[in-house]
Amino acid sequence: MINRVLGILVIGTATAASAGDSLSRHILERAASCWPTQTAMRGISFSADVHVSFTREGHVSAIEIVDVAPQTETFKGLAKDFADALKRCGPYVTEGMSEVNLNLSWPL
Repeated sequence: MINRVLGILVIGTATAASAGDSLSRHILERAASCWPTQTAMRGISFSADVHVSFTREGHVSAIEIVDVAPQTETFKGLAKDFADALKRCGPYVTEGMSEVNLNLSWPL
């Protein structure tokens, strides 16, 4: 009986993680489509961790850029530019989530 319950918990957790990953990917791809800077970024790689809060309607209510790598003013500026694209491209279908942590790894 315990093994069945643990199996259900593991499957439920994996499904929730997969749904969250797929939601994050959808939000990243949609925001990237509103990001005019991306066309000038061929050959450039960087990453940014961004915490985003949403309204019930799926609009961005707050964005916090948590980390950027490499840590240069140029890449910090690119992360801010991406955050602006996140705001412009809403509303998002958030599947009831009010917050999400996005891990932008450019190129997508």
